[in-house]
Amino acid sequence: MNQGELSKGDILVQRYLIKEKIGVGGMGTVYKAQDLACKNQNVAVKVFSRALDDMKMLKQFQKEATICALLSERSENIVRVTDYGIDENRVPFYVMELLEGENLDDYIDVHDITLEQFIDFVCQICRAMETAHNGIFFEGEICPIIHRDLKPSNIFVVETKIGKQLIKILDFGVAKILKEGNEKQTEFMGTPRYSSPEQLEGKKLDNRSDIYSLGMIMYRLLTKKYPWDLEVDSPAEWYKAHTTRKPNPFPPHLNIPIELERLVLKCLEKAPENRPQNVGEIIQKLESIGRKLQANKSRSSSRDTKGTLFKIQSREQFLLSNTWPNTMPKQKIVFPRLVTYEDKPLPTICAMLETADIEKRKNNIRYSQFLFQSYPHPMILWVTALYSPQDGPRWLPCYIDLKTKAGQQMINALLELKEYFVLLFSLEPPHNCQHVLSFKVLLKQRTNLKQWMSVSNMIAVKHHDEAIFSKRKLKQDLELLKPKIVMELEKTNTMEVYG
Repeated sequence: MNQGELSKGDILVQRYLIKEKIGVGGMGTVYKAQDLACKNQNVAVKVFSRALDDMKMLKQFQKEATICALLSERSENIVRVTDYGIDENRVPFYVMELLEGENLDDYIDVHDITLEQFIDFVCQICRAMETAHNGIFFEGEICPIIHRDLKPSNIFVVETKIGKQLIKILDFGVAKILKEGNEKQTEFMGTPRYSSPEQLEGKKLDNRSDIYSLGMIMYRLLTKKYPWDLEVDSPAEWYKAHTTRKPNPFPPHLNIPIELERLVLKCLEKAPENRPQNVGEIIQKLESIGRKLQANKSRSSSRDTKGTLFKIQSREQFLLSNTWPNTMPKQKIVFPRLVTYEDKPLPTICAMLETADIEKRKNNIRYSQFLFQSYPHPMILWVTALYSPQDGPRWLPCYIDLKTKAGQQMINALLELKEYFVLLFSLEPPHNCQHVLSFKVLLKQRTNLKQWMSVSNMIAVKHHDEAIFSKRKLKQDLELLKPKIVMELEKTNTMEVYG
């Protein structure tokens, strides 16, 4: 194989089976791989783009990789490094946890970010940076670390099992280790778009350079734009902007609190001494802004804690009280339906089953997935399944037509609520709703739904009869997928699985 290049099926250092390439950057290539020595667990392997030429470089890599592995154990917001080494061509690599989510660059483009989310995300980024800037004790001394390439594409948003959005920062492995009075910058490391003025000028760097890059990220999170409107996207233009131009003011219609605006602009000061001197200052300021936002929200809301709990409980009661629509035949069918509760639409799937089957399915493993067909008619197959080893799968598929108002409303409700409900009605009279099951709509699924809505808006439909062809194709796709889904359900040790 070529130096630093791997193909599907290659085995790196007799341990990591390469499955696919998942990313390429200036420093190297990232692959999805299977760890043959650890229960065939999937991992991410970053292989650098050049070999180590001498023993001094090898020792430096080993030192940096060790410190980065130690660093990743200190913060949940730093991607975990599990292994590192060099291959037979002296090309260095390191192994990381495989992240299921999306990078912040894509997240910004696709999602609307609330002020509460903004504060949560930035505080998580700051906590990771604080861990790195404070340093790791290694070989008898403290080694502070700066990132040097902090940008949205090096930050991942993943979702935990309980639905919390967790920030993970990547590529501390390419940062240099700082020592007091001992830093020689021999080449530019970073991305001009997010680099500090002193980094672009080749000066000595400290933690405040990362704070400037954070200011760039904060500005983009709030506005979806950069602080300057450049005529040409080039390193020279970015250098000029970072070193000489003032950032654009925030658009008034965003209603960003003045304290937050000042904080972001302070992080973007040209001179390091004019910025916050550490990320701890930023965390304190953001938490103070967050408390004020929460207090304002509490004052504008008339509901107290008891009332809120009552509403959560009554939503379940409300769903159970739903009746089977008169327009639908009373037979074993499945269809999507929006129901309104407290002036908000709840996305539901209504299914009619035998009462005995409902009793068996109450505590089944739950599976959900969305499949998309753009041509000739934009259509989504909404796949829900209930599975037990004894009874096998009960498939509950239904379609969402993205060219209808009802379909668009259903997608918007799924995106807003981030969950949906399956209402199980008895086939036997009086056909009551016997049980309600809730399903999460994960971040990755929401991103897909939003992108598919955008694609749908760009497609002109000539004949609505074409929807039949898209449905037929989606049905065929599901039939091909079913054996793979069942295999996944057979192996799982969780109660919820998402495709």
